[in-house]
Amino acid sequence: MEKKQELIGKMLELQHLFEKQSDATSQAVVASIKQAIDKVADKRIQGVNIAPQVLPIGYFIRDEMRDHQYQLTLAQRTVLFDLEGMAEAIANKYISGIPSF
Repeated sequence: MEKKQELIGKMLELQHLFEKQSDATSQAVVASIKQAIDKVADKRIQGVNIAPQVLPIGYFIRDEMRDHQYQLTLAQRTVLFDLEGMAEAIANKYISGIPSF
């Protein structure tokens, strides 16, 4: 549960970085992050089910950036990579056959 809260904190950090920008692309990203936070915050979403809720944020952001010739800042990119890594680490912890380091 603590890891889930850390993940939500990281999602809020990413949301805050995009909220600083007022363009339509950033606002679409913020809306996507808010939806994902609502899903992850649900008590029924745990373990392996967290990554499928979080990873689409990265896919959406990358698609939007590519479609609109938009560059992520270093801070946005760093938080996004951290967020994806945390989600995968949580999921891998619950998948049998993958050693947990």
